[in-house]
Amino acid sequence: MLLDQSLITNWLTDLFSAANVPAEEARLIAIHLVDADASGHPSHGIVRVPRYFEYLEQNMVRPKCDFATIMESGPLLLIDGKFSFGQVLGHHMIAESKRLIDEHGIALIGLRQSGHLGRIGAWAELLADKHYISLHFVNVAGSAIVAPFGAKEARLSTAPIAIGVPHFNDDGSSDHFIHDFATSLVAEGKILVSQKTGSTLPANAMVDETGSDSATPATIYGATADDNVPNPSAGTGAIQTFGGHKGSGLGIACELLAGALTGTGTNATSRPFCNGMLSVIFDPNQFDTNSALTAEIADYIAAIRNAEPRSKDGSVFIPGDKERQRRAIIAQDGVPLDEVIINQLIALSDQFSVKHPLR
Repeated sequence: MLLDQSLITNWLTDLFSAANVPAEEARLIAIHLVDADASGHPSHGIVRVPRYFEYLEQNMVRPKCDFATIMESGPLLLIDGKFSFGQVLGHHMIAESKRLIDEHGIALIGLRQSGHLGRIGAWAELLADKHYISLHFVNVAGSAIVAPFGAKEARLSTAPIAIGVPHFNDDGSSDHFIHDFATSLVAEGKILVSQKTGSTLPANAMVDETGSDSATPATIYGATADDNVPNPSAGTGAIQTFGGHKGSGLGIACELLAGALTGTGTNATSRPFCNGMLSVIFDPNQFDTNSALTAEIADYIAAIRNAEPRSKDGSVFIPGDKERQRRAIIAQDGVPLDEVIINQLIALSDQFSVKHPLR
């Protein structure tokens, strides 16, 4: 089923508001979840709503955002998110980065104990819109579901990384380089989508207890696979890293930088579920001593796109292109939602007495 983007955003806003999330914060959460679907990443979007409501029910996330500054020294800032919604804390991080960059030209921000931050590329996009370059390293404490290279037991989280470099067209429209990826071969949310909708996973997405490749969601969900909110730690297998030792090394780096360094903690021991994020954000104009940066970025992006494709009908993209193309399609056609996901949203609406657009 296709639903208008503003319609589903309003629906989710009403749902979170009914669960005692302040209206402005509820809308931020809804906007980010729907945009994840609209940009072609449903793994970080609407499919997660039932899980978010489970977090609220189990007091794993605060309905109203709260945070504290733990340390500030020059351009360095450490924030304790106190298990608040990551979509709200992310906007606080952006506001603080602007304040620090205005004063120092750079911001190094650690965020500890945040609720799920959603699609990390969204933060790189929003910062690129402000003409900032940013790098983000993330870990997921309490979610050891990825096997390090050569292992069949989980020790890592999906540990995403995002890098954003601003680039604008002559008409002012954004054309940023946004590289956003999990260091696991697939994000856990993609396995969740596969379990809910039957979508195909790579044959080696996971490793089972025998050390063999697996594409079956029950490998990580175990007996909870058919639950409304499957538990990715209930199975006997693990997700694999991308690129063998390369993805594994980056995943370990995220655990150390976003987990150990921020105080969120790594997956060396059992911890409450939360995200840690270390963000490096700066104004590239501080480096642009010869006023050549904008032209250099534009020329190189053009050179990449103009490379001859491997196939006759193929195209060469930069990271961020497919998300922009997907958003244009969704804006016109609507957000596609599987029947299973829609039924879960309807059930939550009935539970919280929220009028939904399909009634």
